[in-house]
Amino acid sequence: MTLTTSGATVVSAPLLYEASRRAIAQAAKELWPGGGAILGPQCPSVTSYVCQVHVDGQELYAKYTWLSTSLVSILRGARGTWAQVQEAQDPYVKSADLLTRREYQHLRFLQELGRPRVGEAVGLSDGVLFTRAVAGVTVAEELAVRPWDTEALLDSVLLCLGELHCEAGAGYLRRSWPIAERSIVDVFVRKFRGPDAARYVADLGRDSLLVEDDRAAVVDLLGNAVRRLLRLTGAIRPRQRAAVFGDLKPQHVYLSGGHRLTFIDPALQWSAGPEPDVAKLLGRALLIGLCHHELRAEQLITEGVVSALSRRGQGLRPQSRAERLREVMVLWLMDTVNILSTCLSAPADLQLAGSQQVLVSQARRIAAVVERVTGLLVGSASGLSLLDAVVHEVEHTALDLR
Repeated sequence: MTLTTSGATVVSAPLLYEASRRAIAQAAKELWPGGGAILGPQCPSVTSYVCQVHVDGQELYAKYTWLSTSLVSILRGARGTWAQVQEAQDPYVKSADLLTRREYQHLRFLQELGRPRVGEAVGLSDGVLFTRAVAGVTVAEELAVRPWDTEALLDSVLLCLGELHCEAGAGYLRRSWPIAERSIVDVFVRKFRGPDAARYVADLGRDSLLVEDDRAAVVDLLGNAVRRLLRLTGAIRPRQRAAVFGDLKPQHVYLSGGHRLTFIDPALQWSAGPEPDVAKLLGRALLIGLCHHELRAEQLITEGVVSALSRRGQGLRPQSRAERLREVMVLWLMDTVNILSTCLSAPADLQLAGSQQVLVSQARRIAAVVERVTGLLVGSASGLSLLDAVVHEVEHTALDLR
């Protein structure tokens, strides 16, 4: 896949959206002939086209992906011109490795496994995945209004994944195709290891509303962080012995009556252990804190994230625990750079979610945190002694730039 920059947009977002809605409308007609499916508003996303669909009184969500590639990359020309994208999309929709087909299979498996509880997969047709709407509020929304419960919320999410992280989950992946497109490391390497990577970083934020001084600072800070993280990939263990949820974000976990958790958008992958899930969940929770408008809430969320991280692997030998903490921190930083760079490279006509717009507005603070913590990781071999220093850098860097 060719890595492109934030230069001229190759594909028009309105064209992409219109084609996606046509595909969804046709798929709904195939699944519910005469059902009077009504397409609702688009749900902003940088990865797939998602919108609400109402069928016979049911509230559903439809997801349509383009060539297993993010919408940002499609719009920037990573898969060629609009004509080339359309030509390649038809065989892709019919292929065995169709991303929505794999997600449909993962949802069905997790429904059989029973834990974690997942949203219901209603159907798959012509590359469109339909799922039933989940009641309740997301963990991300709960963190924003109950920051003092951060540690308990994050612990409850990870506890629900115990059966997936053990032999049952690994056994399933041996019989199916993982969704490696959502792998933290794979996304990071695709973006930042290659001849176009330096230009990609240099162009970040050109279509954003960042003032030029802030944009230049972000480019410099992220450039330093990326170079260090490429050196730190050795901290990621390559052994394949466990399964992980894969796209474990607070926005993908719903909390309903009785404190019941329901998960959406699985991207099951191979891993050496649960570290990728821990890293993404805790890292995205930390971003919610860093982007919060209230200073006290930011502090509470940061403290909750750090407490949840510090207790990981407490039953392990010190050396093993140190290695796991270090791996989680490297993965957390990679994922943060991944999502921040994706939002900063989004064309002006791509709809960003409200949280993603805030992320862009806070890009300088977040990039500063990432840059300082990567410096600590490069300079230290101990994950245990490193944790206190990381906490200090996260808290003080964020406060200095608030």
